Amino acid sequence: MGGSLRNKIGLFIRSHRIALVGAAGVFILVAAMGELILHNRAEDRKEEFFRDSVAFNAKLRAQTESELNSLLYLSSGLGSYLVVRNNDLQSKEVTGILAVLHKSSGHIRNFGVAIGYTMRYVYPYAGNEGAIGLHYPDHPEQWPMVKKITESGVPALAGPVNLVQGGRGLIYRVPLYIDNKYWGLLSTVIDLDSFTEVIASGVDQKQFEFAIRGRDGAGADGDMVLGDASLFDRAEAFTQEIDIPGGKWLIAVRSLRDTGFNQTDLLIRLLSIALASIAGWMMYMLIRSRSDLAALAMYDQLTGLPNRHLLEDRADMVFARHKRKPGQTCAILFLDLDGFKSINDRYGHKAGDAVLLAVAQRAKDVVRANDTIARWGGDEFIVLMDEVEPETLQPLVDRLRSEIESPIMFEDQSLSVGVSVGVAMCPAVGGTLDEVLKMADRQMYEEKVKRKAA
Repeated sequence: MGGSLRNKIGLFIRSHRIALVGAAGVFILVAAMGELILHNRAEDRKEEFFRDSVAFNAKLRAQTESELNSLLYLSSGLGSYLVVRNNDLQSKEVTGILAVLHKSSGHIRNFGVAIGYTMRYVYPYAGNEGAIGLHYPDHPEQWPMVKKITESGVPALAGPVNLVQGGRGLIYRVPLYIDNKYWGLLSTVIDLDSFTEVIASGVDQKQFEFAIRGRDGAGADGDMVLGDASLFDRAEAFTQEIDIPGGKWLIAVRSLRDTGFNQTDLLIRLLSIALASIAGWMMYMLIRSRSDLAALAMYDQLTGLPNRHLLEDRADMVFARHKRKPGQTCAILFLDLDGFKSINDRYGHKAGDAVLLAVAQRAKDVVRANDTIARWGGDEFIVLMDEVEPETLQPLVDRLRSEIESPIMFEDQSLSVGVSVGVAMCPAVGGTLDEVLKMADRQMYEEKVKRKAA
């Protein structure tokens, strides 16, 4: 009984594994489709938020350029006036003009006018006293830019710069020329906090993060004007250049809207897992049912041995090989139990089933692993042996008889059966299973008659 149980368990495990593999494949396929949908949704969100960043970047650029242009326009007009009035400049007059211009813009911290390379006029004076008398060649931080501007004659915006009067700011410098000769320098110091506050006004800090930094003509990064420098290293940030006098600014914008997992994504994932589980279970049951049907069609349900159909299929393969290689031999052993009917009649069918199970297992233990032992019907068993030497058959029959006829315990009862065995060699009889079985059956019957007579 134990051997048959192991046989059935083995069949179950094999079919179970195949069913699990199929179910797992379907589950993975359906779940992967769900994950693909989630991935596409995430990519769509990223692209949407990137478009938002591009649009916001354009708005920020326009606002920055507008603020700069309004400031630089004042400097251009003032520079023209100073060139015209250079011979008649009066301190009071210059101070008055600077005061009027200073009031017209909330971003200008102060104006400065240098004659030659020395600062002579500053407005407002209060808080900027330290700039009066500044001689640029003596200031290593500002002199390189001043020298570049005065030699090229091109105005430039620099900064943020550490101011000699304290603090930091942007400085727009316009070189002044009279008769093509350098005369002086007009500096407009832009209050960095006021300027950047206007640029950032109206921005929802919960939706966007942005930063601005300088960039020289060679493309090298300059000082930060606004924001966190690490934003420029973010792959999802959109960057764009704007032209400023004497260089460029680089603006980076990143959407802060969540591109990650949301409730809808969670619902989609749960749904895909549920569908994948249902599909996997259906595939598992389909394969199991087909495996069960195959087992019913090919295996004896009591002993777990191959039945007639499977034996015939294997015999066809064995006989086909022998036709290609006539030198090889095969054999059929026909086993019929003696005294089995009396056990059924006396002890019941459960006892008979126990005997059949024990016989099946004992026969399997004796024959070779590559041999086929099948239940032919009732208490008859067939052993199909491929590539067997004739001289080994009788010792095998003796071992089969010894094992099968040993007592079988069932519910404290010792049961015994005999076995009659008929042997037929394939080439000696013919090439079909029916022909070989007839010969083996006839020899089995002759042996049964002899055993009864004895």
